[in-house]
Amino acid sequence: MFYRGLSTFWLGRDINMPARAFNPQIFLEFVCYSVFGGFIFYLVRSGEYLSYVTPRMKPYLYFTAIVMLVWACVGLSRLFRPQYKIRSAHCFVLTILILFLLLPHSPLSTADLTANYTGGSAFSQGTLTNKQMPSNNPKGSPSSSTPAPTESNANTPVTAQPNDNISDSTDSTPPNTQSAATDDPEAGLSGLDAENKKITVDNDEFYPWIAEVYTNMAKYESYTISITGFVFKDPEYFAENEFVPARLAMTCCTADLAPLGMLCKYDKVSELKADSWVTVEGVIHKGQYEGEDEPQITVTKITPAQEVEGYIYPY
Repeated sequence: MFYRGLSTFWLGRDINMPARAFNPQIFLEFVCYSVFGGFIFYLVRSGEYLSYVTPRMKPYLYFTAIVMLVWACVGLSRLFRPQYKIRSAHCFVLTILILFLLLPHSPLSTADLTANYTGGSAFSQGTLTNKQMPSNNPKGSPSSSTPAPTESNANTPVTAQPNDNISDSTDSTPPNTQSAATDDPEAGLSGLDAENKKITVDNDEFYPWIAEVYTNMAKYESYTISITGFVFKDPEYFAENEFVPARLAMTCCTADLAPLGMLCKYDKVSELKADSWVTVEGVIHKGQYEGEDEPQITVTKITPAQEVEGYIYPY
């Protein structure tokens, strides 16, 4: 009698206890959240996220990674909760995204970015301050403000339309070293030799120097400038003696990449290979495009240069 009662007690207790079984759906969700959150964290810590978005997205990416990891931890509490119908299709959304980010991506070329080319003054709306410059202003001066990129202008080259001054001399000596330069107290940029009226643009200051020259055009007129970029030329929009030593600028993500630089006048543009990297040295002069004054470069020397990795981030 005693044993029968004891057996009934334990049997009844086992029947009333909730069953514990491994839940494959929760485990799959846990893996997806953990991998996706960890991968985003890795991209931010390594700096590789800059190949996809601008630095201003960094805090949002950290927030996304934290949310994913929190979801993963919450899922652990349900890992052994029984579920009679397994649903896992929604997990493939993150799986596809992870695989997409892991795949190698070839760099974009200018051929992918010029389909929606627009004239320079198309985005001129107002006047910027000394430290501002439009990010998607093709042929536009940094002294003009620019609206947010739209579908029609997202990939528009950012250049400057010149006048008819022509340069006809080249030299094979690469100007790789900067001369004794002083800092410009107004712009806070290196590479300025005011005494000799020369500007040597460091690769890390490509955008700030273009903004500075545009907003202080009269100050830097007749200065000699040395700047490195890839050869961007398009017969549909540029004359035979025009090209731009450009860098790709990103205002939000890779979808709005656009060539940015100052337009140059040069007699032997046909001898320059498109997308090749060069260091251009020339004299800054004032030209006009659609009735607007803007700085342009009369080329005096062109030398081959090594490719500069990374994009330009105006904001």
